[in-house]
This record gives sequence, C-alpha cells and structure tokens, in this order.
Amino acid sequence: MPRDAVPLPLGFADLFDHLGTDEVRYSAAAKHLSGRDVTIEGFLSPAHGPRPTLLLVDQAGVCPDCSPVPAAVITLPGASCAPREGDERPVRVVGRLDYGFRIDAGVASFLRIEGAALESGYAR
Repeated sequence: MPRDAVPLPLGFADLFDHLGTDEVRYSAAAKHLSGRDVTIEGFLSPAHGPRPTLLLVDQAGVCPDCSPVPAAVITLPGASCAPREGDERPVRVVGRLDYGFRIDAGVASFLRIEGAALESGYAR
C-alpha cells in the first residue's frame, strides 16, 4: 500500500470512546482509519511479558498491565526506544495505523502503528 503524502494528525479521542472510564473501547474511526499514515502524541510504556513490546498510552505514567481501569493502548511493533524510568515526556509517533486482532511473536494487539517513527522533545 502506498504511503500517504501527509500523515493524518489524530488524538486518542479519535481512536477510543469513553477514555478514562471502565467503558473505554475502540471507536468506529479506528477501524475506518486502518491503513492510513497517521501521527499521534502520547506517552511510552513498556508492556510486561516475555517479549519486549513498546506501547503508546494517552496519559503519562500509565501502565496498561497495572492500571485499575482499562487503558487506551496502541502497540508499536518493532519500536525499540524504551522509555527510561521517570521519563514521562510526550512523544509523537508517525506510522501506519492497523486495526484488528493480531498476534505477532506471542504479543496480542487490536490497534497498532506499524513502522513507527518516534519523535521526542518537540514543541507541543
């Protein structure tokens, strides 16, 4: 699939309904935007488990595996810029949005950004 000329800027509210509640779920737009090049801002979080997996979350310090409420999570397959403990600066991620259940190397996900390029320290 050819790359989009300009990535579509998105926010977590574009991809998730009921953020910050027990009712959080993927929005209809998440499915419709699958395959598009996007840019989104969030915070990095390492996933627990045997395979190192980097996640993008909507709030600083959120660990989707430990959170008492469901967290809005986007998996970043192949991304390797692990956050340092205490580093809660926002990052901008650019890549191809992919929606739908998938298991890669033992890691299950519903929403991913493929070919993710990470930018930190940008002016918001």
